[in-house]
Amino acid sequence: MTNIYHISYTPETKEISLFFWGCNFNCLGCLCKKETHNFLLSEHLHLPFEEPTVIADSPEQFISFEDLIKTLDKLEIKKVLLEGQEASLDPLYPQITQALHKRYSSYNTLCSNIYSLPSLKDTDEIAIGLKAVTDSIHKEYTGKSNRQVLANFISLNQAGLKSSVASVFIPGFIDIAETENIAEFIAQVNKDIPYHILPYFKSGFNPWRHPTHEEMEAAEKTARKHLGKVHSWKGDEEMKYEVVKIF
Repeated sequence: MTNIYHISYTPETKEISLFFWGCNFNCLGCLCKKETHNFLLSEHLHLPFEEPTVIADSPEQFISFEDLIKTLDKLEIKKVLLEGQEASLDPLYPQITQALHKRYSSYNTLCSNIYSLPSLKDTDEIAIGLKAVTDSIHKEYTGKSNRQVLANFISLNQAGLKSSVASVFIPGFIDIAETENIAEFIAQVNKDIPYHILPYFKSGFNPWRHPTHEEMEAAEKTARKHLGKVHSWKGDEEMKYEVVKIF
């Protein structure tokens, strides 16, 4: 049995998202505390802006490797995102990515906190969720030190694996100062790595609010002092393509 509990598909782009359960962090603002399935499904688009009232239940149904392949064989696939909580923890991760390459010649992107890494032989790109560079902030937010994360970040760059970085902007916590720390760290490793700044959406029972457009623009401007490839998302961008649930 895999750790995959949910699969979504974007027909226009032929992109599959595989959602894995289980994580080595306990992030205070993890969106899985609000909803475990893809927020881009039409029935979930309203959820990010809603106040959390409960903690979402953990998934109870998972898919076997054999059934995963049977499900994917019915679809035309060009890209695969391996995401959810932490896909890298699935013992079958190397087997899954190898099968994706061999059967569909897909472009495989691992979304990961890179605290620990599986075999990346059949991974084409890694989208790194870097929570914070300041260790005390990282510990408070995730429950873990970021020393191994930063070391793995440097090692991945040295290995030449294509990567990007995303961090969440949280007013009053992971805000302008820490965003600049993150941008400075990325620049010290490789100035050409793209950096995406995401807005915090309320999840779990935290005191923080959703950032304003102006705050996101200010965060992007600050990061651009150190990096050339920076983009901030506001959270209300229009959907370009329909996303559907497969499993």
